Amino acid sequence: MNQNQDLRSLASFRILAGCYLIYDVLSRLQHGKFSLLWYTSTNNSFLQPQDTPHQSPVHKIWFYRGSEAFQIFLFLVTLLLALLFTLGYRCNVLSKTLLWLNVVAMQCRCMPPHDGSDTFFRHLLLWCIQLPVSEVWSLDRCFNGRRRPLKYTICGHTVAVWGLRLQIVLMYLGTVMNRTVDRYGYSLAIFESKWMPPQLTAVHYALSGSLATRECWLGNFVRSNLMISKFMTLSSMLIEGVAPILCLCMSENTHIPAFSIFMLHFGLLVLMNLPNWQIVGMITCIIWVPSQIWDKLQVKLALRFPHWIVMPPPSTPISLHKKDMRDVDSSKMGDELRKVKGPRRRPYLTYFLFLYMLLDFAGNRKWIKKIDNGDIGEFLRFSQYWVMFNGPPLTTSQVMLLGRLNGKQDVNVWEWIKNGKIQTIDALSFERDDPWTNFTHVYPSPRVERSFSEWYNKKDRKRRSEHFLKSLCAVAPSFDGFKLIIQVLNIMPPGSAKRYQRSQSDIVTEITCSQVSDKV
Repeated sequence: MNQNQDLRSLASFRILAGCYLIYDVLSRLQHGKFSLLWYTSTNNSFLQPQDTPHQSPVHKIWFYRGSEAFQIFLFLVTLLLALLFTLGYRCNVLSKTLLWLNVVAMQCRCMPPHDGSDTFFRHLLLWCIQLPVSEVWSLDRCFNGRRRPLKYTICGHTVAVWGLRLQIVLMYLGTVMNRTVDRYGYSLAIFESKWMPPQLTAVHYALSGSLATRECWLGNFVRSNLMISKFMTLSSMLIEGVAPILCLCMSENTHIPAFSIFMLHFGLLVLMNLPNWQIVGMITCIIWVPSQIWDKLQVKLALRFPHWIVMPPPSTPISLHKKDMRDVDSSKMGDELRKVKGPRRRPYLTYFLFLYMLLDFAGNRKWIKKIDNGDIGEFLRFSQYWVMFNGPPLTTSQVMLLGRLNGKQDVNVWEWIKNGKIQTIDALSFERDDPWTNFTHVYPSPRVERSFSEWYNKKDRKRRSEHFLKSLCAVAPSFDGFKLIIQVLNIMPPGSAKRYQRSQSDIVTEITCSQVSDKV
């Protein structure tokens, strides 16, 4: 189980992860002031101080929200650091640490849209601090002027490579265990899970819920065919439970199980409006691409474009045939091979993070008692508790935001925020007729949908709703009032004629800038 990490895989991950981070920053601000007010702490902010779980003094400083101008400054700093990381410019320990600190702060300043992909991404970014992700395909590499062939397999950084790869494995393994043994124990009771035989109905409930479910012909086909949804549930559990472990154990063909993980996330992206989770999952797969695949690809490109791409040295004994190496001057490789060896000083911080990752994962499984009750992991936002479609849920919710504008009643405010269009709906029909089945595209963005997905389940729902609508009045003074309608729905089991059944009366909060009523 020797973990030989290829530098080109790390560089590809750096470039793709940096591009994703730029997209993530911009998507968090895509609706201008409406998006920005989720992150501030002014009177018009959508969140109040008690709406954040981070109440420790250090977190209050680290995750400080402040004014709109201050938030714009922080987002610009994060965007700049993400761009430098993508290009591999000044990609040293200091700049990568600053990027990690800013990304964690950006995520934790606004927790309602936060999901597991944010946790997973920042953990991977933390491991990247300790790895040479800019040795190739970077501006740092170009400015250093080294053009001769080098060895692309990392000689040192053993613990950091293990940490990065184990982090990926533990995420998938923890997700599978959360659906089974964490809930039902180490007994035959695990077969009561909807993810396990004989039920295997988890995909049906996930695709029948409202959260992030795309209304497309493929989704309708899966929902209407029980055997197909059962097969997808079983294959999903097998891929998530077995493929990452195979990636860790296989030395030369890790790209094969990694490709199955990639296809799993690609299929979920087609069926579900969860771009963050699926993009991060697909990007992560490139870490497993072995050296021989890169070598063969580089040889083909070098033969086709000899003036632009050099022939690679053999990273492994089977990576290249002898005929592919005829243009490689092996006499010039000695100095470069020595340059990519690992650090001379022992990385004690890496050792600590690696050990804590294992201990926290074991503590969450209750295999051992947490030595610190998880405080260090919570302080560093490095927890190893993983949840992804855990239940799956048997209930779902849909939140419609309506407004009164220029004498027009029941204006769809979500559509107004998204496109600036004034579109009205029949509110009585919405509240009385069958629930809509394509609600994920009603919200302005996936993160807005995530923010309101658990709104109905909050103990302080009334306070949150009233505060949100009052803040909205200040942001959009052209509206005369707003109405927030929360529908709580039961997801019907396979074979039912309908997809949803109302579990209770709609929860309506209405405001005319001063009057608020909560009707249940």
